[in-house]
Amino acid sequence: MKTLILAALAATAPVLAAPADKAPTSIDLHSNYVVIISKATAAKPEWKQVAQALVKKYKGAVLCEVDKLTESEFTLALRRNKARYAAYVLRPEEAGRVVSNAVNRASRRVDSDPYGDCISGIITGFTAKDALRIAEARKPLVIKRLLGTTNVGAPRFEHSCCITDWTGAPILEQTGYTEPKQTTIDPKTPEGQKGLQGIFAEQLSTQKPQLIVTSSHATQFNLEMPFSRGLIYPSNNRFYLANPNEQMMEFVMDGLSPAMRGQTDALAKLAARHKAESIKPDGTPRVWLAAGNCLFGDAHNSPHSMAVTALSAYTCNQVVGYTVPSWYGRGGWGTLSLLLENVQGTTLAQAWFLNNQYIIHDTLKDFPELMKVRLNDPEMSARFQNAVLASGAKLSEANIKDALGLPHDRDAVTLYGDPAWSATVDESHTTSPLKVTWKNAKEFTITALGDHKGRCAVWFPRAETGAGATGCDAADAVFTNDFIIFPQVEMKKGESRTVRIR
Repeated sequence: MKTLILAALAATAPVLAAPADKAPTSIDLHSNYVVIISKATAAKPEWKQVAQALVKKYKGAVLCEVDKLTESEFTLALRRNKARYAAYVLRPEEAGRVVSNAVNRASRRVDSDPYGDCISGIITGFTAKDALRIAEARKPLVIKRLLGTTNVGAPRFEHSCCITDWTGAPILEQTGYTEPKQTTIDPKTPEGQKGLQGIFAEQLSTQKPQLIVTSSHATQFNLEMPFSRGLIYPSNNRFYLANPNEQMMEFVMDGLSPAMRGQTDALAKLAARHKAESIKPDGTPRVWLAAGNCLFGDAHNSPHSMAVTALSAYTCNQVVGYTVPSWYGRGGWGTLSLLLENVQGTTLAQAWFLNNQYIIHDTLKDFPELMKVRLNDPEMSARFQNAVLASGAKLSEANIKDALGLPHDRDAVTLYGDPAWSATVDESHTTSPLKVTWKNAKEFTITALGDHKGRCAVWFPRAETGAGATGCDAADAVFTNDFIIFPQVEMKKGESRTVRIR
């Protein structure tokens, strides 16, 4: 695959007559799908069944058994099969930050250019049955209901409840695509002393949210509400509630600290001691984007982690989260931005993948030397910072945050779930700003549904190895045989541009 720079297009292209919002029927949406599983896991019939379910679901999918869960073995399997989608079937004991990093890096090594070549997802669960549910999911998810511990715009959702991270942690809730009603709970009142985790639990168990977006402090074994006003933690495939008073410190000392050392039974003992309330699963298919949480995406090689519990008990078909402490934010918030503000039909998996390509693009543009810097530590260690300083990149007080943040977020955010499964946001009331209409496999039109100035990214329905592309007013847009990303597109409502692959 050769990366090309698109030529600027001065004139506005006419609107093409094409099937609305659909790629040509001849395009195989799931071509070059590779399923990777370790030989040790494949030897367990219940887990081998998970991998076989994916092969059955996608025509032409290839099953690869590897000796070790390493970047080199992953890369070999992906290259051999020219992967565009890669599903890694892992027992929870195999799923951790080191393997997640290897998965992310291998996805860029199918060919010689620095960009990603395949959308990769880790499929795991508390049991193999939980992972099988994810593997067998076929029905696309159209997201109409939202739950958040940060504010997400309400107009896109039939129902939304956001426990905001604004001062005072006001709660914004609405039904029917309306402006949300704001309420504030005083932490000094008896109701407020119970914590915000009760509101989160009630919403999760009764309102059937299909998208959960979270921020605030978190680890592999807990999620705090904004301003530490309560938390939830996992044990034996359930989330339990801890109030924001004496239980918070007790959780850290008697639950979290032992769990981080592998003693996850301490979480069960803590829940039993406090007779802690658990959140009742409701069986709703959903996705979880831990956009502003540290460590939520690190399964920590444990079935009792936040990520595995969300995938299993709370029927998330996909989870996106950081495997390290978050601070820069591009990996998480950038994914949310593309999910809500890219072209119609952008899936969560595509938003996560394409956002990563922007991170790579900005690194190549501003700090090409940093492409060689690898984040191998779970913390922003002195070793990582020294590698950035020693890279030869032109650093200054003005750009040092980006110099540290871009290589940090590039490999640190993981997607769990089937990478080809579709979870998109409802377009019936408030739409995404752009629409893509395909005329054929080599030509599509971008139409502005409202005034738009910002990013635009298109994942191709199938690989196209053309000699180049024309049709964009952004001279630094990047074309590969898998996608086009435009760092900056400015279009007025109703305006259209046609992109042709030569």
